[in-house]
Amino acid sequence: MNYTNRGENMTLLKKEIKYTFKNLFIWVLVIILFNLMFASITDFITKQNSPFTTFLEKMPDTFLKAFNMDISIMSRPEGLFGSEGMTFMYIFFGIFGSLLASKLYASEFDNKTIEYLLTKPFSRKRIFIHKLFAIVFDLLILFGIFLFSELLFFKLFVSGQYSNKILFAFSLYLFVTEVFFAFLGILISLYIKSRKLTNSLLLGILFFMYFASTVTEGVKNTEFLRKISIFHYMPIIETIKNSKVYYINSIVILLISLIFIVFSLYVFQKQDIKI
Repeated sequence: MNYTNRGENMTLLKKEIKYTFKNLFIWVLVIILFNLMFASITDFITKQNSPFTTFLEKMPDTFLKAFNMDISIMSRPEGLFGSEGMTFMYIFFGIFGSLLASKLYASEFDNKTIEYLLTKPFSRKRIFIHKLFAIVFDLLILFGIFLFSELLFFKLFVSGQYSNKILFAFSLYLFVTEVFFAFLGILISLYIKSRKLTNSLLLGILFFMYFASTVTEGVKNTEFLRKISIFHYMPIIETIKNSKVYYINSIVILLISLIFIVFSLYVFQKQDIKI
C-alpha cells in the first residue's frame, strides 16, 4: 500500500470516528456518573437492615426477578451493583451498540449519501471495514471507561470487601452485549436501510431478550425464551454467588457476532444499492 492510499485510509477512518465522537462523549459521561453514583452509595445500602434492603424484602419475587435482584447478595458491594446497576447497564450498552451501528450504516441510506460514498476511490470492502473499525473503536473505549471507572470508584468509596474478578466479569458481559447488538445492527441496517426502523427493531430485540431472561425465570413453559437470550448465558446472580466468570459463553456470543459481520460484509459487497 503506497503512502497516498495509506493517507486516504486514515482520512476515511478519522471521518467515521469523528462522526460518532459526540455521541461517544455523552455516553462516556453517563457511564462515569452512573458508576460514581453506585459506588458512592454502596456502603450505605449494603449495611444490614438498611431502609433500601427492608423495602426490597417486601417486594414480590416476580418484580425482583424482572430487575435481576436477589436479596441474598445485596449485602455484598458487587452484589448490589450486579443486582441493580447491571440491569441498567445491560440495557445502556445494548442501546449504545445498536444506535452506533445504525448511525454508521443505516444513516447512509437515510441521508442519501451511500451512492456518493461508493463513488469514492475505495472498494466496498474497504468502506465496510473502516466503518467497522470505527464501531469497534467506540465499543472498546466505552468498555475501557466502564472498567476503569468501576474499579476506581469502588476503590475510592467502598470500604467493604469485594471481588475485582466479579467487577471485571461485569465489564466483560457489557462488552459482549454491545458487540452483539452492534454487529447485529450492522446486518439489519443493510437489509432495512432505515435508521429509524433499524433502531426500533434492535431495541425490541434487546428488551425482549433481557426480560425473556429475567421475568420468565422459574417458569417451565417459557424456558425456550430464556435460551434464545444472550443474557441467559451471562447470568449476573450466578456469577456473584459462585464467583465464576462465564468466559466460554462470552466467547461463543462473540463468535456468533463475528458471523453477523462476515455475512454483513458479503451482503454489502453483493447487494444492488438503490435509494
